[in-house]
Amino acid sequence: MSEKDFQTNHALPVPVDAMRSILTERKNLIVKIGKDTYEITRPLALELWRMCRDYASTQGFTFHEDCQVLYASPEQVIVKVILKVAREGQVILELTEIGEATAREGKNDTMARTAFTRAMKRLFEKLAGEDFINKVIKTLFKDSIQEAPASEKQKELIRKLLQEGKITKETIAELIAEGKLPEGFILKEALKQGLTYSQAKEIIGKALSK
Repeated sequence: MSEKDFQTNHALPVPVDAMRSILTERKNLIVKIGKDTYEITRPLALELWRMCRDYASTQGFTFHEDCQVLYASPEQVIVKVILKVAREGQVILELTEIGEATAREGKNDTMARTAFTRAMKRLFEKLAGEDFINKVIKTLFKDSIQEAPASEKQKELIRKLLQEGKITKETIAELIAEGKLPEGFILKEALKQGLTYSQAKEIIGKALSK
């Protein structure tokens, strides 16, 4: 049975309104990682997953999840999560999504978890409707989400790149001109306080691309 047929002939085993409520109530577990990019954190993904699984059970559905590592290195992790929805022991829908994370993001010790969370978020989107989570976040949290601060690993890498001369005044000036850093941005001051995840990501990316 296709995904379209499933949505047409069966009540989706996903409590969309309850998911929207949790996203609203747990906005502290959502982070902004770029200008227009938001991520649910692992604790929130697990909470949504438990809610969907428990609700599906009350409707006579069961969820079966399988996570496979497609690629793993010190620089990148890619995972595949397969979700099978069954009723009366028969699989009626199978969804697959990919999640990825890179060391450049500053999450070296949690890349696998980050990749898994991203894959799960994409599965939620398929179950609840295209871009459901992002739409809820943008409408309900646009003014209240605080951008995630730069991680300690990002800061350490930036300091290392500074020492190696790979980050210069010209690097920062280019990023300001491109609109990726605010006017008057001073890296040394930002490193002490106020450097965000997306700013660090842009700086590191620019330095390593040269």
